[in-house]
Amino acid sequence: MKDREEYYKIIGRNIAFFRKRKHLTQVGLSMKANVSRTHISHLEAKNVNKAPSLDMLFHLCEILEIEPYQLFIEQDEEKEKKK
Repeated sequence: MKDREEYYKIIGRNIAFFRKRKHLTQVGLSMKANVSRTHISHLEAKNVNKAPSLDMLFHLCEILEIEPYQLFIEQDEEKEKKK
């Protein structure tokens, strides 16, 4: 099992991955989520060591139109680029 910090990094990468897939900037996502762009930036940061709240995760999933479990699974960006 991965440690918490590794999951935080996966979640952050996935927030960025699904945000970009929806053609949203950090500013665009922050406006929809009613948080600052800095907050989104911190969630997506590679050196993140703190988890977002469950409420925030569920809210982001609604905006990004994904299921919560998708934030915990490594996404294959190369396959996505070929689509």
